[in-house]
Amino acid sequence: MKNQGYVPCNKQIHIKLSEQDLERIRNRMEQIGVQNMSAYIRKMAIDGYYIRTDFTELLELIRLMRNDSNNINQIAKVANTCGTVDKKTIFKMKADYERVLKMVEKCFEKFLEIM
Repeated sequence: MKNQGYVPCNKQIHIKLSEQDLERIRNRMEQIGVQNMSAYIRKMAIDGYYIRTDFTELLELIRLMRNDSNNINQIAKVANTCGTVDKKTIFKMKADYERVLKMVEKCFEKFLEIM
């Protein structure tokens, strides 16, 4: 969990747990990738749920979009220098763009399901 702004926590509550309950909490924290038990328990007590978002696909999309952007810039440079661009190059670029666009749509559909 990333620190979204430090908030001083100076009040305490104490709870008693069985060994099984403590182990279940630790397992759940490990599953969602949280290491700070205090933050995890606070979040669960206040909101009742913990959403962990995985941005791996989104980061891959950003990488692919950068590649497409670089390709567009290179083609524009060739077009400005030579006055023409090969149709095959344009069709390949269009196919790449459409592939990335479909990935963006799928990615956003997943994120909208969470919201």
